[in-house]
Amino acid sequence: MTENTHDQREVDDTNDQRRVVVVGGGLAGLSAAAALAESGFAVEVIESRRNCGGRAASFEDPQDGSLVDACQHVAMGCCTNFLDLCQRAGFGSELRRDRTLWFIGPDGTRSACTPAGWLPAPLHLLPLLFGMSHFSVWEKLALAYGMMRLAVRQTIATDSTEPTAARWLRSRQPERVIHLFWQPVIESALGESIELVGISAVRKVVVDGFLAHPQAADLLVPTEPLGKLFGTKLVSWLGDQGVVVHTGRTVTAIQYGDSHEVTGVCCGEAVLPAEAVVLAVPWRAAARLVPDVLPPVDESFVGSPITAVHLWFDRQIFDLPHAVLVGRVSQWVFQGDEEHIEKDEKPSGVGKEGMAHHCQVVISASRGLCDGNREHLLETVVAELREIFPEAQAARLIRSRVVTDPTAVLSVRPGIDTVRPSARTPIQNLFLAGDWTQTGWPSTMEGAVRSGRYAASVLIGSMNGTERPVVEDLRKNAVIRLFVGG
Repeated sequence: MTENTHDQREVDDTNDQRRVVVVGGGLAGLSAAAALAESGFAVEVIESRRNCGGRAASFEDPQDGSLVDACQHVAMGCCTNFLDLCQRAGFGSELRRDRTLWFIGPDGTRSACTPAGWLPAPLHLLPLLFGMSHFSVWEKLALAYGMMRLAVRQTIATDSTEPTAARWLRSRQPERVIHLFWQPVIESALGESIELVGISAVRKVVVDGFLAHPQAADLLVPTEPLGKLFGTKLVSWLGDQGVVVHTGRTVTAIQYGDSHEVTGVCCGEAVLPAEAVVLAVPWRAAARLVPDVLPPVDESFVGSPITAVHLWFDRQIFDLPHAVLVGRVSQWVFQGDEEHIEKDEKPSGVGKEGMAHHCQVVISASRGLCDGNREHLLETVVAELREIFPEAQAARLIRSRVVTDPTAVLSVRPGIDTVRPSARTPIQNLFLAGDWTQTGWPSTMEGAVRSGRYAASVLIGSMNGTERPVVEDLRKNAVIRLFVGG
């Protein structure tokens, strides 16, 4: 595989900067590299793929060569470290902030749910919760009670005895509220079925993602392809900070010295010397590279799949930026871009001349979806969109693509936090990063960025004596701090 170096400057071996190699060019590795470079380290990033970004990646559309995100990634207003990284790299303005969450009920009823920016937390959620027209007044009250009951200061077991979300909710919430709110929200936020996720992870979503601050639930949607934001712009910005990024180069082993400290990384026969290494690769790859540091991956570490169904119609089929589809196989639908259609693809008199309209349906926890039959899944998704959106009924589906990542996120099952490793390892100058490490967050872009910054922080502290803190969470007011604790 060809190696690309995304910076014309090479690390000068005579430079007295301490040299760190970051293995992995996903968000965890790139955020670690940024923090280390800002602290004066000479940093090299090694990524085995052609482009950086990890799972936040794009593919090239064979139709016109444009970049299409493999799966729609979004952040929330509570993702302070991810948003800070985007701002520092100069593309924070390319994240569209949607204050309104659009829910479409089983009967097609639209609900525009907008937190009140002028009300203090948690009262800011009242317009959002009571704006869901597919619920009765009693169900809305039950939902509000469930959120507050989950958020209240309490002791929740974090070992294998921790209840699942489904078990906790079924004793406290109406089944219809679980099916039409909790299930789509939890599965979208955590990427896993409510039958499997631990309730402590759900509490994290409720407190930090909804209750903590009036802007916590804002949806941040990239307006440029992920491959351009993270694979090009973020890497270019890192180059300006002095970071050298190698792509298409695979680390095959970690090199140790006589004192059992890391002295470099091996890329086949080549060795890159390093005074410290940050290992920011998926958990299975990390376990293969450092089996003496990480035990073999067992059933505690399980990935959860996410499926994206890409659809190109001959016209725009809906007029919303996004929508949460409750009570259906489809969970979220996002508006995409337009692209040119060749004349022989387009029937005369139908749709806007020469244009195809892209939209994307995202389904989390998609294992066993439609019994693995992609044609059946495609038919189901298209039928649901035609049922919901009148414009879709007359639209012609030009083409489609189904993309599934079988291990898109770490399944945050009961007790998972007891086995997630910290950034520190028994090797003094070897550190771990990745959304699977101990971050206090589920497997998200925010969790990945935090993990990189945590790894950089403990590395800096081990060499300079002072650790760099991560960006603080959105500030909770006194009422919320008293209510939820902390």
